[in-house]
Amino acid sequence: MMDNFVVCVEETPLGVVLEPQALTRLQTGLRVKEVKDTVRGFFFETKGQRFAVITTTEEGHKPKLSFYSLANGQCVNVANFDLPTNNYNQVYWAPEGQYFVCAGMGQGDLLFGWMTPDNKMEILHKDEHFMLTDVSWDPSSRFVITAVTQPMQNELGGFKYSMEAGYAIWTFQGRVLYRQQKEKLWQISWRPHPPSLMNESEQKKVRKNIRQYSKKYDALDDQAKEAARNAVKNERDAKNRTFQAVLKRVEDYKFDRYDENGWSDSIEAHLATQGWEQHDDILEEEVDVTEEKIV
Repeated sequence: MMDNFVVCVEETPLGVVLEPQALTRLQTGLRVKEVKDTVRGFFFETKGQRFAVITTTEEGHKPKLSFYSLANGQCVNVANFDLPTNNYNQVYWAPEGQYFVCAGMGQGDLLFGWMTPDNKMEILHKDEHFMLTDVSWDPSSRFVITAVTQPMQNELGGFKYSMEAGYAIWTFQGRVLYRQQKEKLWQISWRPHPPSLMNESEQKKVRKNIRQYSKKYDALDDQAKEAARNAVKNERDAKNRTFQAVLKRVEDYKFDRYDENGWSDSIEAHLATQGWEQHDDILEEEVDVTEEKIV
C-alpha cells in the first residue's frame, strides 16, 4: 500500500508549490517542494516513492521532465531531462514501476525511459505514433500498447481519427513488435492478470536481485537456443547422410551394369574419336639434401 499522496498544488508568485504528505498510521508529515516553472503534469510512480513532473517556463518554453523521491522522509529532485518538444504532456508508469513512457497525447511523440532503483534516469528509445490517443501498459510491465481510437459518442469528432485508427505493441524498451491499422477502433485494453503469488517482500527481493535472475534465465535461454541449433544441425546431417546413401547406391548400380549395358565400350569409342593420347611422365624433384658426417 502506498503511504504518500499530494495534498495540493497551488500557484504562487514564486512558482508552484507541491505539498506531498506521508501517512504512517495516524500521523502525517508535510514536505513542501517549490517548483519555479509551470507544472503541466504530475505523475506518481505506480510502485515506489517517486513521482514525475512535466514543467515549462512561464512563456511555455523549455519543457522539462523532472523526477522526485520521497524516500527517507524527504522530497528530493533526483533526475531531470530536457524534453525535445512541447508536445509531451503525459507520463505512464509501468505497473511494477521503474519503467515509464512519456507521451505527447494527440501528437504522437514517445519517449521510453527507465528510472533505476538508485534514481538514475536512462532514455531507452524515442519514437512516435501519429495522432496518439491511448497508452496502456500490460500488467506484467513487459509490453506497451499505443493506439489511435475513435470516440464512441461523437461520430463527427471521431472522423479525424478514422484514417489513423489502429494500434502498436512495443516492448518496455521501445522496440516495436507489431502494428495494425484498424478502421473504427473504439477501445483497446489488456486482459487483467491475477494477483502475484509472491508477497511484497519477495517481489522486492526479485527486483533487487534482478541482474542475478537475468543471468540465470539468460543461461537457460542460451541452452535452449543451443539445443534448437543442435537439433536443426542433426536433422540436416541425417538428411545429408540419407542423400549420400542414395547417391552411393546409384553409383554402385552404375558400375554393376557397366559391362552389361555396353557403357564401357561406348566410353572407349568416344574417347578414341577425340584424338586424345595418354602420356605418362615421371618428374623427379630434389626437395632437400642433408649431409651427415659418420665417424
